[in-house]
Amino acid sequence: MEELIPSEFYLSQNFPNPFWEKTVIKYCLPISAKVNLILLNPKGTKIKTMVDKIQAAGTYELKYEGHDLPVGIYYYQIKLTDPELTNKNTSKKKSKQLYAETKQMLHRKQK
Repeated sequence: MEELIPSEFYLSQNFPNPFWEKTVIKYCLPISAKVNLILLNPKGTKIKTMVDKIQAAGTYELKYEGHDLPVGIYYYQIKLTDPELTNKNTSKKKSKQLYAETKQMLHRKQK
């Protein structure tokens, strides 16, 4: 079966939210893009890079295990740039941002 290509960029709310051990983040790319998906604390400091690579058009699902994460509110942020302008020989100022979005998630205690 042929995979359908999304018609627009999209970042889903993680599920489940709140989560304890594991959560899933889905995102859609209508075209190939350099994907940078990071986890931030409430102050906006990067905790972890979850994805940092060029990906083809399609729908992606990231399974995140947060067992080492303290209980609290966190944010995940996606930034998509044009892969044609994003390489080691090009400065970041020249990369064309295609999409950016930030969402909140809650890490809770085990029941």
